[in-house]
Amino acid sequence: MPGQLSGETLELPAYQRVRRQRILDAAKSLLKVNDYESIQIRDVAAEANVALGTLYRYFSSKEHLYAYVVHDWAVPFGDSDRSWAEGLNAIERVRQLLGMALVAFEKQPNFYKAIIVLRSTSDPEVSILMHRLGEVLEGPLREEFSMLGSQEAEDITVMVWCVLMDLVARLAAGDKTMDEAHRVADRFVRMIGLRMQEFAAGVS
Repeated sequence: MPGQLSGETLELPAYQRVRRQRILDAAKSLLKVNDYESIQIRDVAAEANVALGTLYRYFSSKEHLYAYVVHDWAVPFGDSDRSWAEGLNAIERVRQLLGMALVAFEKQPNFYKAIIVLRSTSDPEVSILMHRLGEVLEGPLREEFSMLGSQEAEDITVMVWCVLMDLVARLAAGDKTMDEAHRVADRFVRMIGLRMQEFAAGVS
């Protein structure tokens, strides 16, 4: 299954795998049109046409359920076809990746809002899911910066995601327009480009 992190799903009987996926699909459907904070776990059970107790057999909490939902929704962005990147240099590809992330937020803001909430969870199982999601999404960026060495590539990748998530939070709060967010992202990418030019020129 998409986003599967352990063997426990495969160990379920087929009918239970189908039921579990129906719950995930119902939760995803609700998040498309509702803010994460406003969704109640009983709403998901009703949408999936299962008893509340049945839902809790598969997911221990709302956080646990929606960690799988946003993980399965976001992972394809990290694994997506990269044919669009042909002919672009590294910094142009980074600019495209950030632009695509902002466009995805514009289309599905509730998913990004849920990610922001879930990243601050105290639930260890949810934390693992969010960490794995971060690894998948950060991979393409880290690869673009690999010429700088592993440590600097890691540091800049963290900075990029800090900027992106802050922009998303500001968009969600209405503190920035989409045009402003794209402008800030482009300016930040140009700064990274200067560092990559320095490195290519032998400046440490």
